[in-house]
Amino acid sequence: MRVFRFLHASAAGLAAAFLVASSVSRADATAAAAAKAAPPKSAAAKVSPARTAIKWRAISAGEAEAKKSGKPALYFFTAEWCGPCHLLEQQVFANPDVAAQVEKDYVPIVVQDRARETGKNAPEMLMLADRYGLRGFPTLVVSRPNLAANVTLEGWEGRGAAVEFLKTGRKRFLDLAKSASAGAKK
Repeated sequence: MRVFRFLHASAAGLAAAFLVASSVSRADATAAAAAKAAPPKSAAAKVSPARTAIKWRAISAGEAEAKKSGKPALYFFTAEWCGPCHLLEQQVFANPDVAAQVEKDYVPIVVQDRARETGKNAPEMLMLADRYGLRGFPTLVVSRPNLAANVTLEGWEGRGAAVEFLKTGRKRFLDLAKSASAGAKK
């Protein structure tokens, strides 16, 4: 009886392993075929979410620019699989007026979650997610590099809420940073 249970369990395990392996290999073959058919991606394409008029910076380049320019950074925490992130891109960031305002008021920095695609995230993404208490996607954070004080919009609350946040976020952050600075001097 023990032998039968062992053989039954082993057969079930082998069948499950075979099914998983065959579905993975089909998925790999499909992905490989799609990659061959797709045009090569440039470094800029990897940084820019969707097709927006905003020139999204990589984390290190954007933070260096924010320090040099004195503008606050606008961190856009996003993920390829995130439907609401794509809505934010299409309904807000694709608007030329909003894009112009973002470029004028902030240094826009994209922070991509790649855990589902690659199995891990870049250390700088994890550091920023920890610093700003990331709880979900999309998340917009207005701050300065290496500063914990920030103004945040979490989730997708619609076009109006996102546009309002982008219009008022810079002033709200500067007021917050100013009061934090005054409190530290006392």
